[in-house]
Amino acid sequence: MKFKGLNDNKLSNQAEISNGLIGKARKRGSLSGKNISKLINTYQDLSADWLFTGQGSMLKQNNNQESLSEDDKDYIINLQKKTIKILEDKIRELEKN
Repeated sequence: MKFKGLNDNKLSNQAEISNGLIGKARKRGSLSGKNISKLINTYQDLSADWLFTGQGSMLKQNNNQESLSEDDKDYIINLQKKTIKILEDKIRELEKN
């Protein structure tokens, strides 16, 4: 956000993320895979690996890429599958109670 000169509201609007979610994520220290995907699609010069793990370069090496690389897409899909499994497990646990 600092690099791009964005505040919470501007980022939320551009990435179509719910208002207030960025501030909440900052307090929690995490953002859902779905919302990270929205960030990656909005700011295509950002590295998906960096957004998910905090490791590596913040910007993709080739800033002229028009879409996500296959590796980025696979990484996002796998993370979303894991998130779905976790949520399904939580739903089953809640249904037992």
